[in-house]
Amino acid sequence: MAQTLKQKTIGAIIWNLLDRGGQQVLQMAMVIVVANILCPDDYALVAMLAIFTAVGNLVVESGFGAALIQRHDADDRHYSSVFWFNLAMSSALYLLLLGCSPWIAAYFGEPQLVALSAVVFLSLPLNATMLIQTTLLNKQIRFRHLAKVNLAAMLVSSLAAIVMAFCGCGVWTLAWQPVILAGVKSGLLWTTNRWRPQCYFSMAIIRDLFGFASSLLLSGLLNVVFINVYSLVIPRLYPKRELGLFTQGNKICDPIVSLVYGSIQNATYPIFSNIQNQHDRLINAYRKSIRFTSFLTFPLLIGGVMVAPALFRLLFKSEWWDAIPFFQLLCMGGCFTVLTAINNNFIKVSGRSSGILRIEIIKMALTAVSIALLARESVLAMVAGLMAVRGVVHLINIYYTQRYTGYGMWAQLCDTVPYLLLAMVMAAAVWSVGLVVDKPWLLLPLQIVAGAAVYTLLAYATGSKILKDAIRLLLKKETL
Repeated sequence: MAQTLKQKTIGAIIWNLLDRGGQQVLQMAMVIVVANILCPDDYALVAMLAIFTAVGNLVVESGFGAALIQRHDADDRHYSSVFWFNLAMSSALYLLLLGCSPWIAAYFGEPQLVALSAVVFLSLPLNATMLIQTTLLNKQIRFRHLAKVNLAAMLVSSLAAIVMAFCGCGVWTLAWQPVILAGVKSGLLWTTNRWRPQCYFSMAIIRDLFGFASSLLLSGLLNVVFINVYSLVIPRLYPKRELGLFTQGNKICDPIVSLVYGSIQNATYPIFSNIQNQHDRLINAYRKSIRFTSFLTFPLLIGGVMVAPALFRLLFKSEWWDAIPFFQLLCMGGCFTVLTAINNNFIKVSGRSSGILRIEIIKMALTAVSIALLARESVLAMVAGLMAVRGVVHLINIYYTQRYTGYGMWAQLCDTVPYLLLAMVMAAAVWSVGLVVDKPWLLLPLQIVAGAAVYTLLAYATGSKILKDAIRLLLKKETL
């Protein structure tokens, strides 16, 4: 029997959550072990190259993955053309960045970056080899298969990083881990998937796809710069250690953010693309996904703010405790990041990728103003200002979502704010636990249990439809 849209969406989200959740658990375990061996300066060195890797990966992908998913008539000619184009582009970018590494090292005043660049940037051509394989799995909604590949690759790369750290490899541990991850993942995708590129390339197809993808590429580039601007600014204005602390806070926060919006975004985009011409049905699906996103996002990230002191004091050596306020600020900003990303998904499905570009231009302008105003303040003030920019950008994003999709601002606030209020009450309960318990090994689990219990009870008492759907699913009254 054919699955309904609701069943497909729930199943896709669950497999994406299992995939992302499993990866984040493995990554978190690796981060904890490795961080207790390495120091903030090691993380700062690799973080200085983060923006170049992120920009390179985005240029290689160029929005073609989203364009191929959105296009219903894509065939092997399209897939093969994109594959060869991306492979050539990634190889050229690797050589370009390698040639620029002396200037990158000079900018940061770190000669070691030249040697590190040769390893870190290897992930670019490796990631290019698996773009079409991943796109096909997403388009076919084969998230179970993708989850198995991702989890296996993360397990291998995490174990390799832990072994390297214990063997005294230092900063090279952080340089090789993402390269090993990309290599193992690519190998698994090629050995488990039947698709192979044809000896075919059409520049006309690339130009045609790029018509949709170009706005996504430009907006993605601006977003990558926005996210990684810290790695460019912090080392120039503050001691290198501050970038290491910020990076560590982000490494703990980012898995939570990625778990929510990555899972929902990956699951819903191909499904919503299939009903893009059914406006009322699409809007109804949008609203459900936003409510589900809010239901997960606010308790996880606001809860993260509250448990941060106990979390860091329990899991990390004292050298890392100064990263606590960075983590808390990133969690607060992450709430806006998740909701903005989901809204961008809606805009992409509507075919108005140019709107995303406009939002990113506004975001970069606000970011530049924030940096200029706070450059003479503390590094925490700088990060707080950039988190505030995320909040303003989210409001602008809601406006554009309403303009392009018809999902009104008031309707979206009604779908999100109730879960924010529930999370705030939960936060008060989590905070109160710290008044009577002070030992981190006992405080952290008690705060987590108290937060989960209070939030679930409040959601149940207020008649949350999302919670009821989740309960029916767990009790197997909802068929997948």
